[in-house]
Amino acid sequence: MIQDEQYPQALRALQRLIVQAKEQAYQAGQSDLAELLNDVELLPEFLADDADRTAEFIEMMQSIARLHPTCRYIADEFRQVPTDSA
Repeated sequence: MIQDEQYPQALRALQRLIVQAKEQAYQAGQSDLAELLNDVELLPEFLADDADRTAEFIEMMQSIARLHPTCRYIADEFRQVPTDSA
């Protein structure tokens, strides 16, 4: 777990790493990977915002699943509501 006071910086660092990976993918001619990273790049921003961005996060996950079918299972897992097993 990241300490609360470091959470915004951690999300910003994650987003910057995604941007760097996207740039490298474009340079390597991996446009499919670069496009996926382009879509993923916004997710940390939604997490860092003080406003409720849940609907936008869900919409982006659904969009990623449509545009990148190999990621569909990730969006499906996200939509599953965790149940208390206790």
